[in-house]
Amino acid sequence: MITKQEKIGSLIFDGDEQDVISRSFQPDTKTNLGGAIAFDDFINHDFEDLQGLIGDDDFASIVKTGNFTRDSGFLHQYHGSDNLKLYFCQRDKTIVVFAYGEFQPTRYKLYLEGVWVIK
Repeated sequence: MITKQEKIGSLIFDGDEQDVISRSFQPDTKTNLGGAIAFDDFINHDFEDLQGLIGDDDFASIVKTGNFTRDSGFLHQYHGSDNLKLYFCQRDKTIVVFAYGEFQPTRYKLYLEGVWVIK
């Protein structure tokens, strides 16, 4: 059961991929995230894998409140801001969702999509 949600959708990086992979981010949220989040904390966690960790109902709620879209490709990936692929970071009961990818050739964007707390 989701007890708190914070839809953010803010651009937190726009530039060269080499510049983002070594960074940590201290997202400006109302929810305490317990410190900075490194690129490696979320990049290996595809959003689609979250469903198996939190269950169908909570996953569907995050998709709905986050206004995320699912593509029609064979991988059925979810996308957020600027149609970028979604990733997540889980800290205890807090789920932080990011959208990341190549927006234009050699230009990468990273969005903090939102924060959800699960009971």
